[in-house]
Amino acid sequence: MKFTCNRDLLREGLDIVSRAIPAKSNYAALECVLIEVSEDLILTGSDNDISITYQVAAIIEEIGSVLVNARIFSDIVRKLPDIYVTVETSTTGNGLHINSGASHFEISTIGSEQYPKVNFINDFDKVVNLPGPTFRNLVKQTAFAASQDSAKMILRGVLIENKGGLLKFAAIDGFKLAVKSFPSVSEEEFRVVVPSRVLDYVAKVVDKNNDVISFCYSENQIMFFNNTFKLVSSLLRGEFPDYEKLIPIEFATVMTLPTALFIDTIERVALVIDDDKKWSINLNTYPDEVFVSVAGEDGNSHETLNAEITGQEMAISFNKKNLLDCLKVIEKEKVSFNFSSQKGPCVINSEDDDSFLMVLMPMKTRVR
Repeated sequence: MKFTCNRDLLREGLDIVSRAIPAKSNYAALECVLIEVSEDLILTGSDNDISITYQVAAIIEEIGSVLVNARIFSDIVRKLPDIYVTVETSTTGNGLHINSGASHFEISTIGSEQYPKVNFINDFDKVVNLPGPTFRNLVKQTAFAASQDSAKMILRGVLIENKGGLLKFAAIDGFKLAVKSFPSVSEEEFRVVVPSRVLDYVAKVVDKNNDVISFCYSENQIMFFNNTFKLVSSLLRGEFPDYEKLIPIEFATVMTLPTALFIDTIERVALVIDDDKKWSINLNTYPDEVFVSVAGEDGNSHETLNAEITGQEMAISFNKKNLLDCLKVIEKEKVSFNFSSQKGPCVINSEDDDSFLMVLMPMKTRVR
């Protein structure tokens, strides 16, 4: 096996497939990247739940395949001095030579036959195609709301649902809910739950270009792909909550104010918070203004902001992290808080964007 390629393109490919490679595994082959050279140079990484392949442009001199430790190989490629690198297996078959400029390395390899078979989806009858920027936006505005609790596996995923002429992404962790919709690009109705980390991986790959990203699915798997990239993942099994029942439709108070200004204010007043699970961001609404305050263990702070407010006066508190997480995915200049009550869920959206909303649960007001 022998090929020559651009060092930076090889590094990019290794960075992408390494997202699926575990740092430690009971099976040594899974700590490796699979290098396959035939008509193209293909890199593969897998942890048995997620598998990624990436095609790198290269000059092919000799076909073959080999396994090499992903961390060591990536570290070497990252530090190579020349823009071009030549990689070839040794004559004995148990080493890999890496040559770039004045640098020469030989590292140990494993036979590619020891790599577990990666089962990609070959049924392309149910393919959904999305523009790269659209996909990134769908992920950015929902995946952050997925749970990090390993005891709630179904909530660690994002629901992707196609029905009623809309493709919807939805995530919920018990404290916040995010729903983003896009006009449907498929007549096929479906409902799958994808691990949020998988969507984050794909969004990062798509972020490198504006190509179309496609996905297809089976009963147990989903596969995302474009011209150079392919990722297959197991779907999460279980009953995803009926999130639509959690969205209130009647509101006692509506508050609208500049998004960036509100973020800055919250970050300032929260400087006295040392434990955001214990101390809350407190909001008190009045005609034309909102009073933002914190009474934490190390001190207190407050600030008054001008706001457009309709309805009754409201006193409500939120967890700092959850509140900021919601605000930082809003892309509009103004944000609206629709309060159902002082203890009930709050709907967060933008006046001119009916494709996106979040629901945030309040927390008990804590003062010293």
